[in-house]
Amino acid sequence: MLIIGEKINATRKAVKAAIEGRNEAQIQELATTQAAAGANYLDVNGGDPREGMEVKNMQWLIELVQGCTDKPIAIDSANPQAIEAGLKLVKAKPILNSISLESERLTNLLPIVGSHDCMVVALCMSDEGTPCGTDDRVARAHQIVEKLMAAGKKPEDIIVDPCFFPISANSADGKAVIDAIARIRAELPGVLVGGGVSNSSYGLPARKLINFAMITNSIYSGMNAAIVDPCLPGMMQTIWAAEAVSGADEWCTNYIGAHREGRLQ
Repeated sequence: MLIIGEKINATRKAVKAAIEGRNEAQIQELATTQAAAGANYLDVNGGDPREGMEVKNMQWLIELVQGCTDKPIAIDSANPQAIEAGLKLVKAKPILNSISLESERLTNLLPIVGSHDCMVVALCMSDEGTPCGTDDRVARAHQIVEKLMAAGKKPEDIIVDPCFFPISANSADGKAVIDAIARIRAELPGVLVGGGVSNSSYGLPARKLINFAMITNSIYSGMNAAIVDPCLPGMMQTIWAAEAVSGADEWCTNYIGAHREGRLQ
């Protein structure tokens, strides 16, 4: 399982304040704790509507994160200038989060994605809006993977995000995503599948219980990449256990390793 730590994101009020105040210690703590918890990549989002600020935020964040951890970066932005600025600074192969079938986003980002050695999150959104049901998600996955491969990306560099939506708004969305994951893995061999699991629990109490249930079912269906908070108590333990039960962790190697390291608490 490829784990992308989600916490360094300007959509979070505390993180936004830390970025605006250039609070280095707070950002470094978010980076190091996620890395220690098991993140393979660290998502970095410095979104800011003010002219030129997202570029400056991205540069500051990447330099800061890379200065305190060796984990590679997931550059999280729809701003081509911010993405290009980030690509100039990364020390290891990054993930670009994200591209979609939306015309403007596809036009702006496909040349960047195709011309750099990077992984990319492929979001199943289009000009028609959000996907509806399993079939729509799978159809859009085929379309965007085809476009990315035509631009030169290899299947193993593509992470298809089937769009995790709040089940509080539509109780059918959870199963639609889970079923889509299984079909995408079967119909598009080699690509990774995953996304922001915690979106599923938005608007519900005790959100972590929904998150744990969603990620367990998604792993069983073949999800092999996730944008999560690895520091959330129980999250990594649930992932290790689900991988062991689903057969994704051969001989339960990762699960046993986590136990030996004292992580199964």
